[in-house]
Amino acid sequence: MSTAEPTTLNFLINLPFFKGQGSTELEKFQVNATIAEYPKGHQLFAAGDKAEKFYVIKQGWIKLYRSTFEGEEAVLAIFTRGDVFGEAAVFEDATYPFSVEIAENARLIEIPAPVLREIAKENADVMKRIMASMSREMSKLQLENEHLSIMTAPQRVGCLLLQLSTGMVGNGGTFTFPYDKSLAAARLGMKPETFSRALSQLKPFGVTINGSEIKINSFQCLMQYVCGHCSLHAGECRGAKEFLGCGGKSRCH
Repeated sequence: MSTAEPTTLNFLINLPFFKGQGSTELEKFQVNATIAEYPKGHQLFAAGDKAEKFYVIKQGWIKLYRSTFEGEEAVLAIFTRGDVFGEAAVFEDATYPFSVEIAENARLIEIPAPVLREIAKENADVMKRIMASMSREMSKLQLENEHLSIMTAPQRVGCLLLQLSTGMVGNGGTFTFPYDKSLAAARLGMKPETFSRALSQLKPFGVTINGSEIKINSFQCLMQYVCGHCSLHAGECRGAKEFLGCGGKSRCH
C-alpha cells in the first residue's frame, strides 16, 4: 500500500463522481488517499463489516455480492476502472451492505471514512453526489429485474457485451472478455452452461467467440436484437452507441 500518486488527482478529476468538484475538495481526497494493489480472489471486506473506507477503482475488476447461510452467492454488480463503491462510509458507524471480492487483479484508491465524512460535512455537494451514486446503483438493480422478466437469455448476454464494448468506435469490433465467464453468468443469474449457450445463440446477430475473444461484426445489428426490450434510451445507457444514419436515436443498453 502506498500514498496516492500525484497523477491520482488528474485521474479523479475526469471521473463522473468527482468531475466539477472544487479544487479544495479534490486536493483533500488526493492528499488523504492511499493506493493499494490486490490479487484476484482477495476478499476486500464482507457484508456487515464496519464501513471504514470509500473506494475508487483505478485498475482491474471487483465483484459485489451477498451470501446465503447455505454459502450460495448472489452477485450484485461487477465494477471496473472509474467506478466507486463503499459509499456507506460517509455515515457514522455504518456497515457495508455487501461483500467485495477482487475479480481480476486490481488497483484501488482508498479514502478513509473520517476524511469522506469531513469533506461531505463541509460541502453539501459531496453528500449529494454520494446519494446520487447510491440511487444509480438501485436503479441498475431495478433495470436488471426488468431485463430478467422481459429479455431472453441471449438478449441479456447481448446487453452485457454491448456494455463491455463501451468506448469502442466503428461499426463493430473485437475485445477480450475481461473476467471469468462464470462470473458473468452469475451476474446475470444464469448457470455457466446457460451463459455459453446464450453466447452461441448470438451468432446470427454477428457475434462470434474464440476462447475469451469476442467479435461483434455489427453493433447496430446486436442493438436491434437487444435494445427494443429495454426501457432505457441511448443517453441513459453505458452501452449506447451512435451510428451514421440513426441520428443517435437508437434505444440501447
